[in-house]
Amino acid sequence: MRPFLIVRTAAIVTALLVGLGAARVAAPPRVAIDTGTLEGVVDSPSGVIVFLGIPYAAPPVGELRWRPPQPPTHWTGVRPASQLGHNCMQHRPYDDIDPFTAGVSEDCLFLNVWTNSLDTHGPRRPVMVWIHGGGFWAGFGGEERHNGAPLAKKGVVVVTLNYRLGPFGFLAHASLAAESPHHAAGNYGLLDQIAALQWVQRNIARFGGDPSRVTIFGESAGGFSVGSLIASPLAKGLFQRAILESGTGVGAGIASRDDAQAVAFRFADSLGVHGVRADAAAHLRALNPDTVLAASLHLGPPGAPMFYPVVDGWVLPHAVDSTLASGAANLVPVIAGTNRDEGDEWMGAPTRTFARLMRARGAPTYVYLFSRVGDDSANRARGAYHSAEITFVFGRPHPLQPSAGSTPYDSTLAEAMSDYWVAFATSGDPNGPPTAGKLPPWPRYDSRTDALLELGPEIRPRTLVKRAVYDSLDAVARSRGRLRPR
Repeated sequence: MRPFLIVRTAAIVTALLVGLGAARVAAPPRVAIDTGTLEGVVDSPSGVIVFLGIPYAAPPVGELRWRPPQPPTHWTGVRPASQLGHNCMQHRPYDDIDPFTAGVSEDCLFLNVWTNSLDTHGPRRPVMVWIHGGGFWAGFGGEERHNGAPLAKKGVVVVTLNYRLGPFGFLAHASLAAESPHHAAGNYGLLDQIAALQWVQRNIARFGGDPSRVTIFGESAGGFSVGSLIASPLAKGLFQRAILESGTGVGAGIASRDDAQAVAFRFADSLGVHGVRADAAAHLRALNPDTVLAASLHLGPPGAPMFYPVVDGWVLPHAVDSTLASGAANLVPVIAGTNRDEGDEWMGAPTRTFARLMRARGAPTYVYLFSRVGDDSANRARGAYHSAEITFVFGRPHPLQPSAGSTPYDSTLAEAMSDYWVAFATSGDPNGPPTAGKLPPWPRYDSRTDALLELGPEIRPRTLVKRAVYDSLDAVARSRGRLRPR
């Protein structure tokens, strides 16, 4: 070989090796947001870029306990965003929610972002903001079943968040209302969610997201939260679509002002703070957070949360159903559904009421019934239970809990449900790309037919089987003064 060829070949090989080495030690992804620069990580199995533990509001501690969230502080330099922030104060009432790995604290207002690309010059991608469940007293945005990587791989930017829980998030004490310029108390957890959505509007474009295509979605307490945000004038313009899984805010999950204040007085009494004296709020704020949490665990029946969003006249001027009926709600395309065996009176009939109220106001509405059940005898006995759909919505082909069992169609169902959710986030129609021509068409809801999509062993459009049961439950609810459209 000629000497100059040897030199040239060696130079090329050296350049390739240097290039490969550079690829192996590529700089971590960074994003400059309105409060400073973040340094995230790349999820090695998926290649998705992840930013964890981003503060979206100031720590709600000390004098900020039981106040609306305040703007986050700025920082200098680069803030690591490779680990979850602390989870909000809670104990562990559910086996499948362990908040202690990241620690619990009042300083907990953090969110997480998954994105497939930080390219801000190409087309912006739809944004999906997940609001976790847990009865408003447990849960956190960083649960592994809420891992946004599979959805991000399909072309959306995923955000999950923490919000204040239990008495820290929903204490409606009269002394707190007295110091509020809106004479309102009790919806601090909802105000946290609104602050997170405002953060999305300010910052998500820097992660490749489209702030004009934001979908809020949540399960159980997250579904009740989505219903509350649809009914809240403070959330107007912060989202363009909504998905409510096993909870809508109709029939359950929202407290009246009188009921919420009665619970708050009992709670304060148990802590030695009595009546509505002028310094009651200060005494409550002076308490150790562990003391506050412990007192809440003994307030009601074992295992029964006592703190919920409240019709406070400000965040929620009216109940969700009456807000929908009056047309004052944030009317956006919605998906709403339940799991087959989680309760007709608690979930099924109220979800149909929500769908009918939205449809009557002209909002494109889609209803689903989740019917997947593990093949083993224990799962056949408990059926399609509460929260069973979450894994599949996030595109995970196998439930994270072994107790959920398995089926031969789990991978197919996870692929289909995540596709439908992404299509809806993209255009407001679950029948658009990537489902168009690939999956069965999902009919729009119509109260004359109760049309829905079943998601289970078969994925098929059908009509509601339990129409007579729901009609009977609606009649009972109307006799008790509740709003139930015919």
